[in-house]
Formats: sequence, C-alpha cells, structure tokens
Amino acid sequence: MSLYAEGKIGDLSVRNRGVFRPVRTRFIDDGRPTEELAAHLAARAEGGAGAVVGPVEMLAHPSASDPAFVDAYDPEVVPALERIVDAVHEHDARIFGQLTHTGAEADGEWEMQPQLAPSASPSDAAYEMPKTMSRDEIEGIVEGFADAADNLAAAGFDGVELAAGPFSILRQFLSPRYNAREDAYGGDWEARARFVNETVAAVSDRAPGPVGLHLSLAELEYGGYGFEDVPAILDAIEGFDYLSCTVGTHATYDRTHAGLAVGAPDLLGPIETTVDAVDVPVMGRLPFTTVEDADALFDAGVEFVSFTRQLLADAETLGNAAEGERFDRCIQCNQKCLEGVYGHAHGGHVECVVNPRTGRETEFAALSAVEPAALPQRVLVVGGGAAGLRFASIAAERGHDVTLREATDSLGGQLNLAAEGVLEPLGRAAEDLAAAARKAGVTVELDAPVSADDVGREWDAVVVATGASRPDPGAERFEGDVVGAAEVLEGAAVGEDVLLVDENRWVITMQTGLELLGRADAVEMVATDHYPGFRTEQPNLPGFVAALQAQGAEFTGNHAVDAVDADGVVTLHNTLTGETTTREPDTVVVAGRRRAEESLYLELDERRDDVYRIGDAVAPRKLDRAYFDGERLARRL
Repeated sequence: MSLYAEGKIGDLSVRNRGVFRPVRTRFIDDGRPTEELAAHLAARAEGGAGAVVGPVEMLAHPSASDPAFVDAYDPEVVPALERIVDAVHEHDARIFGQLTHTGAEADGEWEMQPQLAPSASPSDAAYEMPKTMSRDEIEGIVEGFADAADNLAAAGFDGVELAAGPFSILRQFLSPRYNAREDAYGGDWEARARFVNETVAAVSDRAPGPVGLHLSLAELEYGGYGFEDVPAILDAIEGFDYLSCTVGTHATYDRTHAGLAVGAPDLLGPIETTVDAVDVPVMGRLPFTTVEDADALFDAGVEFVSFTRQLLADAETLGNAAEGERFDRCIQCNQKCLEGVYGHAHGGHVECVVNPRTGRETEFAALSAVEPAALPQRVLVVGGGAAGLRFASIAAERGHDVTLREATDSLGGQLNLAAEGVLEPLGRAAEDLAAAARKAGVTVELDAPVSADDVGREWDAVVVATGASRPDPGAERFEGDVVGAAEVLEGAAVGEDVLLVDENRWVITMQTGLELLGRADAVEMVATDHYPGFRTEQPNLPGFVAALQAQGAEFTGNHAVDAVDADGVVTLHNTLTGETTTREPDTVVVAGRRRAEESLYLELDERRDDVYRIGDAVAPRKLDRAYFDGERLARRL
C-alpha cells in the first residue's frame, strides 16, 4: 500500500493516506476558533495531507469547559468552524471535527462548575474531585454530542471523530480506573461500553459523514486498562466507521508524547491486534511518526497513517516526500509543540523549534511561496550554527548571493555538542540545516574565522551569527578545580564521586547528569530550585527525573555553592534556611550559562550600516530563537 494512494472511509474518498492529527493549538478566543487556527490546519492540507482531524478536542457539552477548547455545542460557533472547513477544502483535503468531553481530566475553574465523570475518581493530572454523573446527566451529554454533530454538519465537515483518548469522558467510561459505577454503565466491558455506544449511535444519526473513534489502546495508568484488553473493548463497542489509534491519558502524556527523555510505548503490536478486531479502516501512528514509518504501519494493517509533530516541523513533508524532495525533520524536543500549549510558553499557542512558521501561519507565508528579494545582494554570514544556516538557506532561496564562513571544520555550531547521549535526535537539525544550505546554493567556507578587518566593501550586507561562548565553569569564582558540563559531554575525565552543580536550570543539566551516571559511581546534583533542571519542558521533565533517579542520582534542591576550596572541599548553603554544609567529591562539574560572542558584531557595527546579528550572538537562548532570528531576517532582507 502506498502513502500517496487514494483511500476510502465508508463512501468518502480521501486523496491519500496521510492524515494530519494536530496537537491542541490554543488558537481559541472565548470558545471560538480563530483565523490563526484555520491557517494552521490549512497549511498542512496545502502541504499534502489527504485529511485533517481538527480542530481537536472540541467540547460537546457546556458541562465541560476550558479556554483552550472550542465550544462545539454552541450554534454560534458554526461560522468560525465553516471558515476552517473552507480553508482545508480549498486544498482538496478532507476534514473531520473531533468532539470530546473532558470529564475527570480537567477542572471547572473556567466556568466555576463541578466536572462530571463516570465516578468520583480524580485524574492524577487534575487536583479536582469530579462529580459522579446521574442518569439524566448521562443522557444530556449524549444528546450534547449529537447536537454538536449538527453544528459540525452545518459547518460543512466531512465527518466526525469521537475522542476516546486523553481528555475524554468516553475513555473514562471504558476504564476500570475511572469507572467504578454499579449501574448499567459500569461493571463488565459491555456495561462500561454502553455510554460509548449510545454516543456513537446518537452522533451517527446527525453526523455529516463517517463517524470515527479515536481510542487509547492502553491507559498506561495503574488500575487502567491495557493493551491486552483491546480485543474485549472493541468487541463491546459498535457503530463507528473508522478507528484511530492512540495511547495513554492526560496523566501519562509525558510518556505518550515522549520526547527526548524516555521511549514511548511500542504501538505496532497493539495496532495489529486492533486491526484484527475490527472491520473498518484503521488510522495508526508511531511515536513521532515519519514518512519512513508508513510501510511498517501498513504492514500492521492500517489504511491511514496519522502524522502530528512531523507536520509541525515541516507542513510540506507529505508533498515534498511524494516528489522525492527533502523536508525538515522533527527533532523530538517537545519544546514548543507541547510546552507552548501545556506550559503556556509564548502566550500558550502551538509552535515548533525547527519551523518558525508553525503557529505563525497568518504572519509567515510558506517557504515555497516566499517572494524573491526585490534587490538581490551579496551577503556574508559569519557563523555556521543554527541561526546562520537558517538565514543563509532562506536568503539564498530568495535570490541573494550568500557566502557562509565557519571558523571550525564543520557546520552545526552548538548543535554538534548538544546532540549527545539522550539528545541525539537534535543532530537531525544540524543535518537538515546544512542540507538546506547546500540545496539553496550557499557558498560554505569551513576553517574560515573572520575578523572585522576581513570584511570588505564587496559585501552588501553582513550577518553575524557567531553564537555564544561556553560557560565559565567557575575558574574565576572558585579556588579549586571545576569542570564544565560541555567538557564532560566531550569526554573530560571525572572521578568516582561527582558533584554536579546546576546553574543552567535546563536540559543540559539532565543530559550531563545522565552522562556522568555512566562514568561515575556516585552523582549528586545540586540546584537552587527544588530539583535540578527545573526549567526543562514539562513533557520531558518527568522522564529525565525518573531516568536520573533510577540510575542512582541524588538530588539536593534549594542549595547553592558558596565555595570550592583548593583542596576540593565544597561549601553549600540552604537557600531556604541559610544552613551550610560541605562535600568532598572527587570532581565538581558546573552546568553554567553561556554569553553572547558579540565582539565581531560590535566592531563591525561601528564601521558600517549594513550589519546584522542573530541567534546567540544577540543573547544566548533556546534553539527556537536561533531559527526564528535567522528566518525572520532572511524573509525581510
């Protein structure tokens, strides 16, 4: 089966078998989807997806409420949904609206109301005890799903999908963890499936087309159902026109959306079991589904392949892959696709580290549609890290004559060091940036350091992307010897007993700790926060903490280093109580902060007007800022 072959769901034809299944975007204004959401979904249809499932997690009843969800139960939402449908249909793709009720996996603060659930069984992801639903409330929510389906039909959707995955009261009714009822809606699988079947039947009577079920094949929670229960669950559910496979609950999203910290569950076997248990088309995915995963999923029996984060990384993935063209790959970092939404970074909307257009589709045109430069220029880029490479490739594609000079013998800058150990997927970013520069015709000169005197008037513009210096591990502050985290990642020798001081507060501390655990007998990680790496993204943090603790790392929170004596004695103080203690490790390692390498820019800025700086040369920040700085300047120059 080919990813690019036409498929069918019931009587509905779909131009290919690639489906975009978005994460929550937070492009919502008072329960209404915004213009930004329409542009975001349409960009994936334009990029080659045969179908779009979205908006995701639209609420089917006012007893569930949250500012991040679309109020699909409200008829006044229809015009805004219609604009989304039209935007996706404009690119010859199908669109299925996904309906849900959050049940026990949210709270009622937005509308100051109790959350309804099968039983008074709270989610580990929410502090609020839900209210056990009455029979009248059950009937009301079933009818709410049907009324919401009416609104989707009025908006022109091709079909409806019912969420029985994370954030879903449907899954909660199926779950022995969430459903402890003793009436007709609780007990054996047939009874727990009753609510799901009533909802599917009610929606099928009112839906504009096929009705699908998006089902978690395992909850991954203690007391929840597991992969082994899939045949019994599917034997008890009836009436759906396709089945979409997912895994987990809101409380386990750090594993179901696993990034760099832990491996996600293997879904191929459970998907094969699922395919054997149903006689409708199955949509399947793997963790961070790539185009290369399609064959394995087809071999497992699926008819459609669901993509999420890969199409956030490059909306044109499917179109480019069909033509044999390159595309940028997801680097599994979870920094913006999930952290932007769940961690409320940058206002709380979806973004992507390696694709500045994601979440900014109304501001940035697709790269394939960027206008050529009005006045092509000769541009010198100094620095071959992420910012310099991103600028160089886009500027060259726009018609500028771009030369990039890198002081070392390789491209990638800090990415080459960052992509070590558990962060190895970050290496894809360096590879893709270099490939884009080569394709665009950038002249690359390696082992080519640049001084201000080297920059003559033959250049119309100079872009300084010299990055940041390595952190000083403490040579100026401490008498005794200390080692920097970067040196550890490069293989610097350490003793058997290591004290790792977290002054970085981010993922490099976790990365360094895991590296040290493979080489030292004992590792103590000291942080001024409650625990090390405190600013690591929430989707990644639990996995890193679990991995470090499982391998024996000791965490000492709320402590700062006062001194490292010449004989190696370390003095710490408790930041809450002021109490001091000492340690005598074999090696002290410091994960510190970088500083901008701005000297070249400052010198050039005094000599000429046409000099710019981007990325860490402005100020050391996360990788997404390097991409953004480079791309924004390249689009404007």
